[in-house]
Amino acid sequence: MPHIDPRARSATVAALAGSPPPHPLEPSELHLLRMALNQMDYGLVVIDSESAMVQFANVLGHAALLECPDGSGTLGRGSGLRLLHGRVMAQRPCDNDTLRRTLDRARAGLRGFLCLGEGTQSSAVAVLPLIGPRHTFDLHAYGTLGSAVPPSYALLVFAKQQLCDDSTMALFARERGLTSAEGQVLAQVCKGLRPAQIAHNHGVRISTVRTQLRSIRMKTCCETIRDLVQQVSVLPPMARQLSGQARG
Repeated sequence: MPHIDPRARSATVAALAGSPPPHPLEPSELHLLRMALNQMDYGLVVIDSESAMVQFANVLGHAALLECPDGSGTLGRGSGLRLLHGRVMAQRPCDNDTLRRTLDRARAGLRGFLCLGEGTQSSAVAVLPLIGPRHTFDLHAYGTLGSAVPPSYALLVFAKQQLCDDSTMALFARERGLTSAEGQVLAQVCKGLRPAQIAHNHGVRISTVRTQLRSIRMKTCCETIRDLVQQVSVLPPMARQLSGQARG
């Protein structure tokens, strides 16, 4: 990935927090920041909003930019974006104008929302400006003396692939004292399956599944299945166990 000056990265983080650029982050702090962003269940990619060159990507963000073959040599379902020579581009050429307009808005300090593809191949990506026009910048922090315009970055936030990751669901079930079977029922309920479908998948009577659902509702203090799904849907966005390291 292209290298970004640590001082610029430090200023970008400060701008996101709404404070003046601090002193450059120490290497250990940058390492902690990368590790922290890798624990989020969202792909996160920072790009230069002018050139669309990638400055940083967590593991899920890097994966979201990989093209997804569907087995026939064509692109399957993905984020709608891809990486070419370090630059973010739309997978479909017709979406590149939309991407460019959204990045132009980001440079003006405006948030954007990319809706790419169509039908079952559609995807959504939030585009957030990291440096807005209302901030006062110290040009020394960017290493761009002689320039009146500081670099502008945009944060791409990719959609989650499912309501709740299996590892997050397992931790939630354990903390609520659910049995292994109840945890499996909870996971399938949150995927939209009805009790009859769950019973068929598990090879049990539907009455057994209903009994398990009553037990789950009691242990999670939920009156209805809808309340249960709502409780799961707002769990912290914790990523599944990752073996890779942050890109940056």
